[in-house]
Amino acid sequence: MLNWLAIGKEKSEVFVESTNVEELRARRVWQFLLVTWLTWLVNGIFFWYRGYYVAAAVCLMDFLVHLAIVVSFWNHTKHRRIMNLNLAASGIGLFCVSISDPALAITMLYYPVSIVVASQVVGVRAAFFWLVTDLTAFLLFYSTAYGIHAMFYTWRFDELVLVIGVALCTFFCCQQGEWYYQLRIRNLMTLSQDLEKKSERLHHLATTDALTGLINRFQFQEKLRESVAHARVESERMALFLLDMDGFKEINDTLGHPLGDKALVEIASRLSAAFADRSDVARLGGDEFCLIYPQLRDRDQAESIAADICKLLTRRYAVDEAEFALGVSVGYALCPDDAATDNELLAFADTAMFHAKEHRLGHTCYEAEMTSRLVEYRKTQEHLLHALDGNEFFLLYQPQVDVQSEEVTGVEALLRWRHDGEVIPPQRFVQLLEESGQIIPVGRWIVHEACRQLAEWTGAGYDVKMSVNVSAIQFKDDDFCRSVADSIDQWGVDPRKLDLEVTEGLLIDNIEQAVTRLNILKEMGVSVSIDDFGTGYSSFAYLRQLPLDRLKIDRAFIKDIPEADDGQIASTVIILAKVLGLKVLAEGVETAAQLAFLKERDCDEYQGFYLSRPVAAARVVEFFSRRTSCLTV
Repeated sequence: MLNWLAIGKEKSEVFVESTNVEELRARRVWQFLLVTWLTWLVNGIFFWYRGYYVAAAVCLMDFLVHLAIVVSFWNHTKHRRIMNLNLAASGIGLFCVSISDPALAITMLYYPVSIVVASQVVGVRAAFFWLVTDLTAFLLFYSTAYGIHAMFYTWRFDELVLVIGVALCTFFCCQQGEWYYQLRIRNLMTLSQDLEKKSERLHHLATTDALTGLINRFQFQEKLRESVAHARVESERMALFLLDMDGFKEINDTLGHPLGDKALVEIASRLSAAFADRSDVARLGGDEFCLIYPQLRDRDQAESIAADICKLLTRRYAVDEAEFALGVSVGYALCPDDAATDNELLAFADTAMFHAKEHRLGHTCYEAEMTSRLVEYRKTQEHLLHALDGNEFFLLYQPQVDVQSEEVTGVEALLRWRHDGEVIPPQRFVQLLEESGQIIPVGRWIVHEACRQLAEWTGAGYDVKMSVNVSAIQFKDDDFCRSVADSIDQWGVDPRKLDLEVTEGLLIDNIEQAVTRLNILKEMGVSVSIDDFGTGYSSFAYLRQLPLDRLKIDRAFIKDIPEADDGQIASTVIILAKVLGLKVLAEGVETAAQLAFLKERDCDEYQGFYLSRPVAAARVVEFFSRRTSCLTV
């Protein structure tokens, strides 16, 4: 069995070496021929030692005949003919040995072994031929050794019948053995073929991304390890590019995962068409792809490749009947310039990709200082996990003022984070809350705390509104409306005094869902404002579909008034709001000139540093009972 199986090969596969019957038979023929050849040599030496010189000469002659067969038919493919010659030579040799000396006459009894060999090596039909030959040889042997008349003596006849019976029994037993052997070989070959196909399929599944057909993370790690090792040995330069699609999550959320999967296939197809002939292209998972680019000339070439990737993937996509835009962030690192190992190269390319995504750079190469910034980022992310449970969040409030009466009509609740005695500004952690999904529980806490504070002020006799910012992730949460209702009910506040500020891009991402949820909020009595108006889609057609109460002009259109043309934009927004029956509030008012401009344009409200920075609840109360012109902060 060990001759037919290949055990412990390079990939630890166990298969039949060959599934060709003739090849398997050829191996057995040559193995038997070699054994027979050596057997005649050993027998010749033994007979010579025992003094049977004629028999020894016959054995040596047969040894030379077998050697001649080996030499003559070394490259011959007619293995049945080779076996027949071998058996014929052995039969003649046995006959000659048997008649060479009376003491060796019994040697002929071993001739039935030829049937065993024939059936196991060249098949049952050939074995039948050798059975007939065997019987003929016995008759010839008896007639030569004892005479024809001796065969009819009782004791000779019995001996002849016994030998013939043994030969027939051996043949029929070998016939069954040959049938079983052929069946077993067929089963082994079928099993081997099935295992080989399954092994190839499993290897394909284990190394290939099922969706895109690119190599997967497992195979990517192997390729990266090999590429880095090769670059170090050959003193070559190679680069690793990591790609993360910008805006892909929104595609899945708004258009569905099936369409998102088709978009991934399209992205993979573009990358393969452009780079597969020069690099290994892999999908690591989600919307993250990578390129292992060997034999790189220099850093300038790597920069050019990164730019080509951005140009290739940053465009509008048309999938089925949907059309949408996607961008890409690319980070790359070079070996051995930036990293000496595959793990370092992967970590540095990931750091560069994160840097490009965070700063919206499109593509960037790894630099050492990025690591320290990333470490700080990860540390902040880790601290945020425990901030809510540790009561580290708190709210500040910025007054919102009626432009004409100069009375404080409301406040905007703004989230702050105090950690280890340091107050961390929102631009350093709000995005982290959104990326980790923690913005949902934190957002619930903000609404809850804002309602609590509103209830306290209402109980003290202050008539003000409370504005709360709502993130896109928070707004899309299925429990968002219920959590707002729970906070209102728990603190018993008037829902008309609660204003939720959402961005216009958030609403337009899924207009039907946005209208549904806004209607639920409106039925509760809550008012809704569009925050940072003018920085997003700014589609007036959408404004008519949305149940809104107020527009907030972004500070970007206020800060340069009256020097720049932004006054025209602010004026247009105010007119638009009036036409739609909406109130308008200007953010970021810092000077008297800006306030005067807004008053002339009939703006309803404003907030900004001109009146006050965001302050604690105890401090903002000072603005509730006095006119703003009497206060300076």
